[in-house]
This record gives sequence, structure tokens and C-alpha cells, in this order.
Amino acid sequence: MLDVRDGTHSTPKYVKEGVPLLTSKNLVNGNIVREPSKLISLEDSFEINKRSKVDKNDILLAMIGTVGNPVLVPELDYDFSVKNVAILKYISELNMEFTYYFIQFHSIELKKNSSGAVQSFVSLKTLRQILFPLPPLAEQKRIVEQIEKALAKVDEYAESYNKLQQLDKEFPDKLKKSILQYAMQGKLVAQNPNDEPVEVLLEKIKAEKQNLFEEGKLKKKDLAEMVVIKGDDNSHYQDVLYDIPKSWEWVKLNNISSYIQRGKSPKYSTIPKYPVIAQKCNQWSGFSIELAKFISPDTVKSYQEERLLRNSDLMWNSTGLGTLGRLAIYDEDKNPYGWAVADSHVTVIRLFLDFISYQFIYQFLASPIVQSVIEEQASGSTKQKELSTTTIKGYPIPLPPLAEQHRIVNKINQVFSVIETLV
Repeated sequence: MLDVRDGTHSTPKYVKEGVPLLTSKNLVNGNIVREPSKLISLEDSFEINKRSKVDKNDILLAMIGTVGNPVLVPELDYDFSVKNVAILKYISELNMEFTYYFIQFHSIELKKNSSGAVQSFVSLKTLRQILFPLPPLAEQKRIVEQIEKALAKVDEYAESYNKLQQLDKEFPDKLKKSILQYAMQGKLVAQNPNDEPVEVLLEKIKAEKQNLFEEGKLKKKDLAEMVVIKGDDNSHYQDVLYDIPKSWEWVKLNNISSYIQRGKSPKYSTIPKYPVIAQKCNQWSGFSIELAKFISPDTVKSYQEERLLRNSDLMWNSTGLGTLGRLAIYDEDKNPYGWAVADSHVTVIRLFLDFISYQFIYQFLASPIVQSVIEEQASGSTKQKELSTTTIKGYPIPLPPLAEQHRIVNKINQVFSVIETLV
């Protein structure tokens, strides 16, 4: 009953301008995809289409390669010819959508029964011998309607399932970000009035900075006011991000750091001895020495001692897009070379470790409070952003008492370990 034909088996001469010659590669997920295709002349296309012209509502079926894969031909706005593709011609007495769904169902058998050692192939004879179940035309239509209702439900379920899968994938990360934001607002652990006040802590840091200044290790400008003060009307300056507990203080990052400096451009070497930490070494999963390159041994003496990375230094990516703002904690135990410096795209932050929890500052800088606006606060173009050293030094930090800093870090680690079990 079905009029089954095939496209050309020969290979016409290809031209730069002409008619597309479509093959099984152009039958994709029930659709005809025009590209990629080669072009043949109008004359060759005319000769092929004398016998194998494709019309609307015909069914195309791959005969070679991806055997099966039927397509119900829609209204197309361009002419084409086919090669190594079967054509099931439209018959008004048949519901071609019903025929399409049957061929789609039967494709499994076609693939099983295809021949060819190198490339699967199904012959025109095999296609013409397919036993075709033929219900009345009205029933064909009802079957198609039910199939399409069922497929719509399948698509709806697939969409819901994909959304659920995406939520499951994103949930741990979003929960961690929420916990960090909650923690940095002073809501994760309770304040303890018996903690040493943060004002005392700041006085100790101030005294330590004065000692470093007198030793010539700190510049006078780094002795500036430590607390981000309020205006005369008791309103916050614009660099105060949000309200914090009364026992906390807003301070600038430079005021609690003994050293903030961007690395310098290295002279690279293939000698694996002196690693230089670049942006890619700073991953949210931690510091990775395996991703480091190396500097030339003859440039080692040009690095002042303060530039050598120390345990617990924060390494903050200061240029780029996507990686801007990502940071890691330097861990000397992960560096078998015993020596490392940062390159010019990474800013090193060295805190007063006797008075400040480097892990607390890391968690604040890693929180969405900072990371969600990091590129807005950076200068530069849409192709390259930069956090200047001045911006980093002036970054406002919500500072709790030291004991509370440690409690917050411990609580974050405890909660995060639970979240990890959900992954």
C-alpha cells in the first residue's frame, strides 16, 4: 500500500551554489536540519527529483548510518534532494502522522535487522516488506490524538524532572551561601557578653601596627582610623553594608592586616622549583599547587621576603571575569616546594593572626554579601575587571570579638559538613 522510494545512491558533482543534497545526517530528532549539507546543481537535483521528489507530509527515513530516525516532512521554504534516504510518499487514504508514529516504533526492529559491517544499512526491499497494521482512518486519527496527549504529558514530566534535578544540583551550594550570609550578619551563633570586646581587640591590633611602623615594616598611612565611623546623625556611611550586632564593629580590611599587596609579573621557567600562584590555583575547593607555574631561578633574589607566601595568607583573584573575587587560603603543607609567590593577578592579604581568624575573613569574602557584587565594585571593561589594591584595602569588614569569630567558623564548618552528606 505504501509508496516507498529512495533517494539517489550516486554522488552528483558538488557545486558552490545550488540545491542542498540532504542525507541521514540531516534527519535529527524528528526534524529536517538543512546544515550541514553539500550543494548540487539545479540540473542534477531535477534529475533526482523526477523519481524521488520530497513533498509535504511525506516521511523520510534514514537507510544508512543512523537507520530509522523518521521525519514527517513539514512545509519547507527551500528545495532540496535526498541521498540514501527512503521516502514514504503521502497517501490521502492514510493518516501520515499515524504512519510516522508506527515507523518510529518500528525503527528499533529496523536497526536490529540492518546489515553492513562498517556502516548499518537497510534495503528498500526490507522497507517494502514491513507488515503495516491498518486500522480504519477515523481510528488512526484517534490513536494519533491519544499519542500526542501522552507525549505532551511525557514532555511536561521531563521538564518537571529536569527542574527537580537542577534544584537538587544547586541546593547544597545555595544553602551554603545562605548559611554564610546568615553567619556574617551575626545570626548564626549567639553573642556572648563575656567575650573580650572587639574594641579591646582593635586596640591590640593598633599597638601591633605601631610597633611594625617603628620597625620600618609598615607605612604611616596604614596607621589610619580602624573603625568605619558613623555620621553626625548616626547614619551609616555608604560603605557600611548592613546592620550588625552591637558587639561587632565595621573595620576596613587594611586595618586588620599587616600586609596587602598584589603579586608581580613573573619570568616563567620550566624548572619545577619556585612556584608562582596564579588565579587558577585559587579554587573554591581550596588552594592547588598542582596548577602553579614556575619562575626562573635567576629572578628569585628580586622577591623581597614579605612577598613570599606564608601559611594562612589569603590569596584573592583581583583581575578577570568569572574568576574575579575567587580566593583561597595558602597552606604550606600543600606546597612540597617550600617556597611560593603570587603573580600580578592575585592580591595577598596577611592578617594579624593573633587577633583575627583568617578563616572568618575568608568566609566573609567568600559569602554572597561580597561575591554577588564583586564585579560591580571592580573597575574595567566587560572583557576585563580589576579589583584595585586601594579597593581591597578599604573593603569594609564586619568584625565580631575573636572568640565569636572562632565560634562562627566552627559552626559554619559543622553545618557545611552536614550539607555535604546531602550531595
